[in-house]
Amino acid sequence: MLCRGRALGFKQMPADADTGVMRLSRLLFAAVLGTLVLAAGSSAAAPAATPGFALFDVHTDLAHASHNTFGDVKIWKRKAALASRAHGATLVHCGGSCTFGEGWLAFAAGPSLSTRDVVAAKAYRTKVGWSVVVTLTPHGQSSWKTFSRRASLSGATRGVPDALAVVLNGDIVAQPLTDQVRHGKTSVELPGLSRANALRAAKLLS
Repeated sequence: MLCRGRALGFKQMPADADTGVMRLSRLLFAAVLGTLVLAAGSSAAAPAATPGFALFDVHTDLAHASHNTFGDVKIWKRKAALASRAHGATLVHCGGSCTFGEGWLAFAAGPSLSTRDVVAAKAYRTKVGWSVVVTLTPHGQSSWKTFSRRASLSGATRGVPDALAVVLNGDIVAQPLTDQVRHGKTSVELPGLSRANALRAAKLLS
């Protein structure tokens, strides 16, 4: 029963409180959405770090994106375009010392030799140019033996020796063939460098 002379009242929430709740909801939604976007973006593997020194086999280590429809080497003019199609690969630059032309290549396989495999290096002038001789760690010696067997098998299968890519600070500086590389028990001689690049390699790896 309602009492006469007294209106039954309902406590009403202020309008600004209602607006505050809605604003908080929108902020929470935006935060959750931002987290999902970041998670999706990080799921695509970023390119591998630029190597200080690396040795790749062009015939076996190239990423699929660095082959054209005929299976030949494909150079990309834009690094970002290649990175978007070769997730997680090592991107290297082809410049004046690269016979494939100006642009970028992606290697899906890790390098057969890298900076951590070398304890010393020395530049040498030969009759046909400059070489760098690298002295290998025990791990590097093991890696080289594995690589050498694999490259020999690949070359024997195709009838021509594999082409290699010597990389310094992300740039291809030489492309010797496997049968041009001389090696001893603990060292490997990489030919085909310019004087400047051979001296740069020796300084970097010593």
